[in-house]
Amino acid sequence: MKRILFFALCWLCGCTFLTGGQAELRYKMQTERQEAYYLSIDAEKVQDTCPGNDILKQYTCSKEQADGFTCFDVYVVQGRPANVQEYTLLQETVNKQALSPQPRCPEGMQPHCDSFLKALNYNLEFSWYLVDFPSSSFPQCRETYDCKRIDCYQPTEVETESTLISCVYKRNQIFFVGSDITCRQKAY
Repeated sequence: MKRILFFALCWLCGCTFLTGGQAELRYKMQTERQEAYYLSIDAEKVQDTCPGNDILKQYTCSKEQADGFTCFDVYVVQGRPANVQEYTLLQETVNKQALSPQPRCPEGMQPHCDSFLKALNYNLEFSWYLVDFPSSSFPQCRETYDCKRIDCYQPTEVETESTLISCVYKRNQIFFVGSDITCRQKAY
C-alpha cells in the first residue's frame, strides 16, 4: 500500500514538473451588451451591423470574432411600441350624418383620425368611443386579431346634424430595439 501511495505521489510531482507547475489558461468569448433602446416598428428603417445582419434575434459573440469586436445589434421584441407608432390607421371616414352628436368628440379635436387618436392620448383600450365592427373585412386584422374602431360626432351649425369621424386602427404588437455590443475574451 505504501508503494502505491509512493508511486502515485511521484507521478503527480513529475506531471507538475513537466508542465512547469502552471495550468494552461483557457478563454471564452463573452458578449457585452449596452442597454437596448427603441428604434421603430418598420423593418425597412432598421439596420443590424453584426455578422448575419439578423434583425429577428439577438446576436451572440462567437470564437470567430476578435477580442474587442463591436457592432450594432438590432432585434425584434413583442409588446407595446412608442405611443405614436402603436396604431396604424387602416380606414378613415369623415361625413355628415342626420344625427345628434353622441358621443361627442373630445374638446378641441380636429375632424381627422390623427387628432382623434392624440385626443385619446393613444389609448384605445378602455374608451367609450370604441365600436364593434366586422374586422374580417380587413386582412391586416386577420393577421393580428387586434383592430379597433373608434367613432365620435362633432356638432355642426344645424342642431340635428353632426359630422361622424370614424377610424379603424390596427394595433402594432412588435417593434425593433437596438444596442451596441462588444466581444471580449475572458479567462476561465
